[in-house]
Amino acid sequence: MASYNQTWFSLVGFRTTLPLQLCVFSVLLLVYILSLLVNMLTITILTLHQHLQTPMYIFLRNLAILDICLSSCTVPNLLVIFVSGDESISFGGCIFQLYFYLSVGCTVFYTLAFLSLDRYIAICHPLRYNTLLPIPRCRKLVACAWIFGFLEFIPLVIVISQLDWCSSNVAIDHFFCDGSTLLHLSCSDTDTVENLFFGLASFTILGSFLPTFSSYCSIIATVLRVSSSTGRRRMFSTCSSHFIAVSINYGCCIFIYVRQAGNNSTSHEKTVAIFNSILGPLVQPFIYTLRNQAVMHGLKK
Repeated sequence: MASYNQTWFSLVGFRTTLPLQLCVFSVLLLVYILSLLVNMLTITILTLHQHLQTPMYIFLRNLAILDICLSSCTVPNLLVIFVSGDESISFGGCIFQLYFYLSVGCTVFYTLAFLSLDRYIAICHPLRYNTLLPIPRCRKLVACAWIFGFLEFIPLVIVISQLDWCSSNVAIDHFFCDGSTLLHLSCSDTDTVENLFFGLASFTILGSFLPTFSSYCSIIATVLRVSSSTGRRRMFSTCSSHFIAVSINYGCCIFIYVRQAGNNSTSHEKTVAIFNSILGPLVQPFIYTLRNQAVMHGLKK
């Protein structure tokens, strides 16, 4: 089979009739604008109000920044496709989108792990909270999340960029340049690349999940030792938002990446990816920030 040095791809994940395209475009644009506004509002509140300058809110502010980056990685290009009808994306643009999407997603998981550590210290060691997790250390952890997140997938993206393709005009059955979809379109031997992809995704998800799981085991054990039911409810309420956010992010990405190839249809993957990269950045600020009483108090000022 002939191979080609690819210069352009086509994103064909949302081919529909014109009336439906207009409807999807309108909804997508509305969701994207609302997502930007809600997350920018969150960042502004958490930055300007002095009483919110604590480790937990520093991590939440970082998550809001990451939500903006994640949705901006896929949605603007998708909106342009709906408006212009041009589904093409350059090879370089596709590779950059893949790298940025994976890196931001990786940084999200590391930030969630650090946030679980914050909740563990706050509940299990409240008297040592400021000593164990001072603000400078918290900021260093945020910086580490970004550095490791954006370094981890560089080898994978370089390898994918050097693959051969079986057509001079490759059509990607997705709404963005998804790694697993790209690998299925290559006429090179991708077994090694798929194993690398699976290994990196598993390392990121499981490597950040294990400290999160350990933190919650300790939190639950501590809460159950509290004799007052009111005290137990209050302690659990401080973790509920983070637990929901963790469940959404880990559930979506485990479904997409940490699975055997071919077990799920592309349509199912696209549905989960829509929630993870488009709806998630809109929903999550309401889950873990804007329902917080301290944040709402800051909003009223």
